[in-house]
Amino acid sequence: MNTSTENGYNLWSEIIESSRTTFKSHARHFHAISIPFLFPIILTLIVYPSFELAIFHPDYHFTSYAQLQFPQLFAISSFETILLVLYALFLTFFFICGVGTTTYSVVQVIYDRPINVVSSIKSMRKSFFPLLSTFIVSQTIFISFTLLFALILVSVVQILQSLGLIELKSNSDHLLFLVIFWLIVIVPILIWLQLNWSLAYVITVVESNKGYETLRRSAKLVKGERWVALKILTYYGTVIVYMVVWYAMFLAKRETWRSFVGILVTVCNSAMGYILMNQYLVANVVLYMHCKELNDEKLMSKTAAGEYVSLSVEEEETNHDAV
Repeated sequence: MNTSTENGYNLWSEIIESSRTTFKSHARHFHAISIPFLFPIILTLIVYPSFELAIFHPDYHFTSYAQLQFPQLFAISSFETILLVLYALFLTFFFICGVGTTTYSVVQVIYDRPINVVSSIKSMRKSFFPLLSTFIVSQTIFISFTLLFALILVSVVQILQSLGLIELKSNSDHLLFLVIFWLIVIVPILIWLQLNWSLAYVITVVESNKGYETLRRSAKLVKGERWVALKILTYYGTVIVYMVVWYAMFLAKRETWRSFVGILVTVCNSAMGYILMNQYLVANVVLYMHCKELNDEKLMSKTAAGEYVSLSVEEEETNHDAV
């Protein structure tokens, strides 16, 4: 193991340990601000698919391959579309509030300042709209990249179909192969963007920036520490996504979400999910502090070097005049 890899692993371990310590040292506070904002996100992500299938698609079966055809997948009513939009707005609002209150609280803890639930929630008056601006800009870029590659995929499919190289049907294996290939191409790009922008929300809260400027600032700060950011994202993100997706499919398939046991297990999984999500946000703040410290050191080093050179030039001019 080389030095850079070992340092990266040590830094990742320190950040994970620091996030856990921060959470445990102020557990009551973080639970108090996470339950109103982060808990509903995880809970609804688990329950909503079952709710939607039960209301709008009661005959849907996961084991039926015919229902995986694209016409059936996208045959949704206008009311269902409106409900999805409202649900997306719900997730956005609670996500921004959860990020803002958690980030504010962690910064207060790091600087050894007193924290309380009221002040954390009040901080959203200042940071909500900047966070919303950053969220809109980042998601617009994400969606733009996704649509761009989708258009490229459609164009390639049409060209291949016109040449007679493939024959597409609604359940064609060729189409499934192209979709998988598209995901293989687009997912790494989206992950790369996410790594570059992993500190954007922290910058929005701490430095009072917003929009595209925070994305540029984040990419600049995280440069050189992307592997650490990737490990943090993988460590927390994989567990959260797997837990939410697996249990959401389990509820939707077995229709146990209406039973007492199903509700109890759902609440327990949601609680575990919001704790992991909270620690992920804490870890991002710790990573930001580390990256900012490194960036400040580099800036001071460059400034000191510049001052030294300038001083040398001035001394040379003085000596020359004296001669």
